[in-house]
Amino acid sequence: MKLKKYIHKVCCFYASDWHLTVMLLPYINSKIEENSSIYMKCENNIEEKMNILLNKLDIKNKRNIMNINWNNKVQEDINDDKEKIFIVSGKNSYIENTNEIIEKYYINKDVPVKIINCYELTEEKNLKEIIQKNGYTQMLNTKGESKIDNKNII
Repeated sequence: MKLKKYIHKVCCFYASDWHLTVMLLPYINSKIEENSSIYMKCENNIEEKMNILLNKLDIKNKRNIMNINWNNKVQEDINDDKEKIFIVSGKNSYIENTNEIIEKYYINKDVPVKIINCYELTEEKNLKEIIQKNGYTQMLNTKGESKIDNKNII
C-alpha cells in the first residue's frame, strides 16, 4: 500500500514475540547494512528478546541492531534523507494509531518511509481481510519481503 509518493506499507504476521524477533532479525540486519534508519514501535517491547537472541548468534552488526530506535517518539526523528523503516507490532488498534501518527508526521516530508505492520496471529485471525482492507501488496516473512498473491491467502 502506498500513501502519497513516499510512504509504503508492508504487512507481517507472527505467532509470538519470539517468532517476531527471529523473523525480524535478518531483515533488520540487512537494512542496517543498507544504512536505513529503523524504528521499532512495539505494543509488547521485544528489545530484551532481541538482545537475548543476538547474544546467542555471531552477527557483526549486533551493536548497531541494539542501537536502533526502540519506541522513540516519531517527532524525535533526525531529519535526513535516509529511508526510514518503522516496524509496528501489536493489536490492530495499536497499529492503526501508530500508523496515523507516522503518516501525519511524514506526509509532507520529502523522505522515503516504509511502515511494516506486524499483526499477532493470536489476535488477528482473518489475514485476507486485513490484507484487503489495508491494500497491502507486500508481506514480510522469514524469507524477507515478497509480493502478496491474493489467491493463496487463507
